[in-house]
Parts: sequence; structure tokens; C-alpha cells
Amino acid sequence: MLKVTVLLENRKAKQADGLICRPGLSLLIEDDITRILFDTGPDNSFIHNAEKMGVSLEHIDWVVLSHGHYDHCGGLMHLHKLPKVLCHPGVYDHKYAGVKIVNRFIEIKKISTQPPSVKHKFYFTKKPYEIGDRFIWSGEIASAKSYGYVKGERVEPDALKDEGVLIYKSGKGLVIFTGCGHKGLKNIIEHCKRLTEVSTIYAIIGGMHLRHAMPWSLMSLRSYIKAVNPEQMFTCHCTGKWGKLWMPDAEEINTGDVIELL
Repeated sequence: MLKVTVLLENRKAKQADGLICRPGLSLLIEDDITRILFDTGPDNSFIHNAEKMGVSLEHIDWVVLSHGHYDHCGGLMHLHKLPKVLCHPGVYDHKYAGVKIVNRFIEIKKISTQPPSVKHKFYFTKKPYEIGDRFIWSGEIASAKSYGYVKGERVEPDALKDEGVLIYKSGKGLVIFTGCGHKGLKNIIEHCKRLTEVSTIYAIIGGMHLRHAMPWSLMSLRSYIKAVNPEQMFTCHCTGKWGKLWMPDAEEINTGDVIELL
């Protein structure tokens, strides 16, 4: 049994009195052996929601950060007992939304946050990493896509090398957890299939970055998803109502929801 508790998402479930919503994502994912906190949202809202839901955040084996945007890792500093943290070293990059005109960068908003300085708790990796027998961190996913800019010695388009996904190898196929899916859903799925040498996708869960996608891109993606034929799809966060419309048989999950996969 794989249990997924939506501690934070952009919207609330219908029966979610007292819970807080924020643009962002935080999922507690657990089977009978391992407990993983996948992303932490932008602040301490996921902790408030866990308390209201009667969900313990004690004895978490790993925190896995999908990427370095504030709405996915800003809440990390609010965990009183920091578990082991698995992520790409790029989560420490300074990321910005903005416009680059010729050699001038016009900054609009900082979209990263400063993670805790207790780096001995962090396991940084650019490569895939196995968490127990069933969970795998994808490592870097090759893609030509970029989103925003990174400020270092110079300002460059952010290729989001730090963005990865969490994979669970179930008896029915792969369960893929996406934070934002900036890398493109098709690209992510194909990466997971190559990495695990498993071609069956049982479920896809998370943000899919489709709320502003063009219809022709969504038509192509819809055809691909139909061909992959996952048994279950759960969309949230940056998928948006618009993106979900194009996903065959997808369900929307919100803050306070709990789903169980056999």
C-alpha cells in the first residue's frame, strides 16, 4: 500500500476546515517501510495542516526536494528536527523571474529561497539515487527547456538542472511524483522508463506545469498520455484547471486529500 497525504496544494479539499492553502506543493508519501516528505511548500503551512489532520511528521526518513523554487522548498527551514534531505546541489542557486534585454537583466521577482545552512543533513546528487528497495530519485533529467534565470557570476537562463522527480516501483508499474514538471511530462516519463527499465506507468501524481500551455502542445501530450495509459493520474498545483481538461481521466487532488494506491 502506498499512501499519499496532500499536506499543501494551491486549493483545499471540500472537507478541509482549518487547513491553509498556498501556491506550492507538499506531499507525505509512505509505504510500509519508508516515509518521505516530498517538497515543503513556501512556508510552515504544511506543518500547520499536518497537525490539523492528525498527521505526524516525526520519523520521516527523507525530505526530497523536487527543485529549488521557493514554493517547493521554502518550508524546509520550519522543520524543527531536520531529517536527511535529498536534492540536487542546484537548489542553492539564486533563481529569478525577469526579462533579459540585450545585456541588461530586469529582475521581476526572486523565485528561490535560502535553504537551511545545516548542510551535513543534505545529500546532494546530480545522479539517480535509490531510497530503499522501491523509491528512486531521478537525478537530472535532460531537457532543452528553461524557466526564469539564475544569477551567479552572470545572469543566464535557468535550465532547471536541479529539477527531478520521485519514482516508486510498485507491483503494477511506476508511480511518478512530479513537483512542477517544468521538464515536460513526456520527457519525464521517458526518463523514468529508461532509468528503471520498467515500461508500465501505474500512476502520475503532482504538478505538471500546464496551466498556460498552448492547445497544440496539450493535444500532443494528451495523445502521448493515452498511449502510455497510466491506470491513475492525480493532478494539482501548476497543472491548473486548464491543463487538467486535457488529461484523460485525471483526478484533481487538493490540500487535505489522502489517496491510497494498491
